[in-house]
Amino acid sequence: MHIKKLLIFVLLGIGNIFFADTTSSELQLSVQAKKTKKVTIGLITLGSVSSKLKTCVQRVIKDLEWSGQCLVEQKDLDSLQHEKDLKQLFEPKIAVAIILSEEKGNIYTWRLYDLSTVKMIIGKKVEMGHDSINYVAHTIADQLWPQLFGTESSFRSKVAYSKQIWRKKHGKEKPYKQIWIADFDGSNAQLFINTPTISFAPRWSNDPTCPLLFYSENTLSNVQLVMSNMFGKRRVVCSFDGLNMQPTFSQDGKKIVFCLSKDGTSQLYISSIDEITGKRHFERLTYNSGQNIAPCFVDKTHVAFASDYKTGKPQIFMLDLKTKSIEQITDGGYCVCPSYSFVKKQLVYSKMVGGAMQLFLYDIKTQEHTQLTDSPGSKEEGSWSSCGNYITFGLNQGMDSRIAQYHLPTKTMHYLTSKDDNCTYPTCSPIYQENLGILEK
Repeated sequence: MHIKKLLIFVLLGIGNIFFADTTSSELQLSVQAKKTKKVTIGLITLGSVSSKLKTCVQRVIKDLEWSGQCLVEQKDLDSLQHEKDLKQLFEPKIAVAIILSEEKGNIYTWRLYDLSTVKMIIGKKVEMGHDSINYVAHTIADQLWPQLFGTESSFRSKVAYSKQIWRKKHGKEKPYKQIWIADFDGSNAQLFINTPTISFAPRWSNDPTCPLLFYSENTLSNVQLVMSNMFGKRRVVCSFDGLNMQPTFSQDGKKIVFCLSKDGTSQLYISSIDEITGKRHFERLTYNSGQNIAPCFVDKTHVAFASDYKTGKPQIFMLDLKTKSIEQITDGGYCVCPSYSFVKKQLVYSKMVGGAMQLFLYDIKTQEHTQLTDSPGSKEEGSWSSCGNYITFGLNQGMDSRIAQYHLPTKTMHYLTSKDDNCTYPTCSPIYQENLGILEK
């Protein structure tokens, strides 16, 4: 049987979602699923297990089990005389097994076996190089996932977000916002931008060869747009009067659309490279009396954004960059925070429902709207994972502001940050080809 057909995740029914308090060691939202069958996968280590290999195995297991679609049964073996012996190690219900081992020179090898035929399906080697052992494990998990489930994953991606702290200034406590970067599941969180001001609304560049993070920063006179490389070296890229924020990048990286309020209202502007002269030029896109915010590229010539210029309450619109025509794609209510997935060909956005912001999907092709969530708390600033399986968002509930994550295939959620931290504005990175600075950790 083909491996992708063999390992189908069977979801017979999802029960209610219940919210529960968590500790710092367990940041998972309590989700109770009923009548759910998970795929069980075997994982074997051969020979002596070093501390690095042990860490690698634990992280691979956590990645594979994170979505709730599978369980991993681990066994440590001193040696394996014959491949046919693999079949005797696990119960018949376990159809595949992974052998993970460590070689000299910080090289980690994995092999995937079909236990029904005791044949190797595929195997690869991962060199550690300058990367952390956690990144090696994420790489292995990203290589395994398509073989197991037939879809891409994004375990190597990062999540950037704003975190509010309080510091004393002139004897009084004042709020500041830092930028933090964590692994895709909120683990391995590291402080990245720690300037004595408010830094918020981070956005990743989408050039896979050049990891950059853009964010907005309060000054005494305006909110400027700042760019940082992965070593924390910063440069102000836009500092007009008012707000300079929320850049979005075309897939080829040649066009940038962002928000400026230098003329009294927030309008969209584009910075692009002229195909003839090769020079970058700057152009205003919207001309109305409303607030135009949160742009996101849908394709080379279309940008979705939120604006209140028609009804006084924000709606989601689509802007044609060639004709400058604008089409409204939501009708009624209070709709903000669009984010587009090039994998799913869908927008996620937030809409007010019964006093709380809920996540909705808009399918570009069918023009259909689907409500994703209906649980307590307002969900805003949704950001797609590069694989299209997760939406990471800010969840505001009472006095708590946390980063959470919604998994589309299973309709389940996790918290990524502690209830003791005030965190907002999450943004998911692509998987970069170059690991530099903070990405190596």
